Amino acid sequence: MSARPGFIVVGVDQSTAARAALEFALDEGLAHGCAVECVTAWLWTSPYDGMNHVTSIPEGRQVAAAVQERELQRALDTYDQRPIISRTVVHQPAGKALVERAEGARMLVVGSARKGTVARTVAGSVSEYCVRHAPAPVVVVAAADRLQHRSVGEIEEVVT
Repeated sequence: MSARPGFIVVGVDQSTAARAALEFALDEGLAHGCAVECVTAWLWTSPYDGMNHVTSIPEGRQVAAAVQERELQRALDTYDQRPIISRTVVHQPAGKALVERAEGARMLVVGSARKGTVARTVAGSVSEYCVRHAPAPVVVVAAADRLQHRSVGEIEEVVT
């Protein structure tokens, strides 16, 4: 397996956490001269806008690609410079797709969504799967709204 040095893989969907992860990956790509591969994985059960009317794999891929395009353009609108960007859309569980694409990458960036116990039990946690199985360092980025409600006093320094 050949390494893809300077290559960052990021999971892209329409969640606020994935938006934060995409911005982080783009920032890192620019700061370190790395290409960024945007990966959007979909299944029939994906909660993407328009997925509930999909009747074929090519149609589902188009819906997922449109989600990726919309999210990428939203993020890129704030940048003057852009790293090299590649796009991948696959019909596969997200964690598995991201781990496979991260082979030899500099890092894998994923968002951390707030899921309830039932949702995590049924669908699993993509970020947890990636942390456990990725062949590259994993950066898990929380959505900004999760961090806004935390005061500095809530974070304690541990001295040993």
